[in-house]
Amino acid sequence: MEKAVIYARVSSEEQAKHGFSIENQKKVCVEFAQKSGYAVDKVFVDEGKSAKNLDRPEIQELMSYCSKKKNDIKALVVWRLDRISRNNTDYHGVLRPLLAKKGIKLLSATEANVATIEGELMRNIGMSFAEYERQVIGARTLAGLSQKASQGEYPHQAPLGYKNVSREDGSKTIVIDEQYAFYVKQAFNLYDSGMYSLKTLTAKLYEDGLRSKTGKKVPKSTIEFMLKNIFYTGVFKFEGKIYENAKHKALISKDLFYRVQDRLIDPNKSKKHNIDFAYTGLIRCQHCGCLLTAELKKEKYIYYHCTGNKGGNCKSDYINETKIDNAISEVLKLIIIPQNVRENISNSLKIVHEKKNGYSKEVKAKIQKQITTLENRIEKAFQEKLDGNIPHDFWKANNDKWQAEKDKLYIQLEEINKLDKQFYEQADTLLSFTDNAYDYYSKGNNQQKRKIIEIISDKISYKDKKFDIELKPVFQTIAENQYKLRTQNSNNRTLENGIITELDAKNTPEYRKNSP
Repeated sequence: MEKAVIYARVSSEEQAKHGFSIENQKKVCVEFAQKSGYAVDKVFVDEGKSAKNLDRPEIQELMSYCSKKKNDIKALVVWRLDRISRNNTDYHGVLRPLLAKKGIKLLSATEANVATIEGELMRNIGMSFAEYERQVIGARTLAGLSQKASQGEYPHQAPLGYKNVSREDGSKTIVIDEQYAFYVKQAFNLYDSGMYSLKTLTAKLYEDGLRSKTGKKVPKSTIEFMLKNIFYTGVFKFEGKIYENAKHKALISKDLFYRVQDRLIDPNKSKKHNIDFAYTGLIRCQHCGCLLTAELKKEKYIYYHCTGNKGGNCKSDYINETKIDNAISEVLKLIIIPQNVRENISNSLKIVHEKKNGYSKEVKAKIQKQITTLENRIEKAFQEKLDGNIPHDFWKANNDKWQAEKDKLYIQLEEINKLDKQFYEQADTLLSFTDNAYDYYSKGNNQQKRKIIEIISDKISYKDKKFDIELKPVFQTIAENQYKLRTQNSNNRTLENGIITELDAKNTPEYRKNSP
């Protein structure tokens, strides 16, 4: 019998609220594996862990175990797909490519495992809803952090030069770390002098005695991040907003900080922009395995190149983004979804939409009930204060506490409304993709393009001016069938000649496109 491994997970919140049982997950998965003809080789369990990312001990062990050829694993069985991941990026960018490369099937013991277009797209819908649920839960954490930030408290770990300490009441605050503050000031002043590059500044600070908390040399990337961190001016940035009411003390002046920012912009180097590039993190260099990164040139041209993090001269090869657009667009011309499949997807989306609405309304109703309770307390307490029944200090302490709790709940509502909007946008992307994949991709924004790439491909790689776009099996079949229809029904092969040559030559799941 072929071997399979099982993965089970439950978070602390799921265990407390829904009673999810690890033992039940294992039992259902073992029975499913055996009925499907697999021998269970090993079971991996993460208890009390969220699926927001892959930073879980057992999932890391599982990935390592499945990667070893000697273990010869043919299937990974989970109770439900959201057990293994509730993060689309991790699911599509890490887990699926790893399993596909090793020839390992990902099977759900309680959900459909049909290798059809509907099955593939429904998995995407399911993962999107799982991520939605995770983000709704995460909104509570973000609300707490946002409320803390609004009070002037930086809600994360203090940067180099500061340290997090506990107050007498148990709350946390940030104070200057005298051991490192000197080096921070020195770094800004030396770089402002114009006599040091980032590389020579890093070396200079090391010579002067700067070491990491583990005693190692502080890398250049950390020094660069430090020089760009506005935190040192006595303010901080959180969720895209600058908080001027920060409670920590400044180490440098704002004038010095902005002079350093000007100097960091090297006229001989492309400026870095806060742009959501379409293909970053999606394409790998075949030479070294690193991901391609993007840069904006002359304020309007986007170029991609290998990060070159593993050495070599890979990053010297620059590719215009339009070439990548053209390569993927040519593949999408071959992916035409049948109308009956589109209708099935639409019907399935209706079911997921009802489930999402029920979940969202339940959560919002609970939050609104808590808000109403707090508002009643606030109104009643104020009336008691007006009537002279309670002292001012007592009223002030409770009013401040209740107002803070109410603000936190409103932040949660705002975050859930944002997630609702994202859900509808993702659903629209799937429907528009089934209507006309090529047209939707051509007119889509960067986020929509990334979603379509996740839907159709297992991986994209680049080497020697060519892209290898490896389609998922179901879309590979659609493309091949469409290609056959086109070549049978037309004698004019000029328009598709580049694709035909590559397909005839390779006859593999990979469609190579020459960079113009």
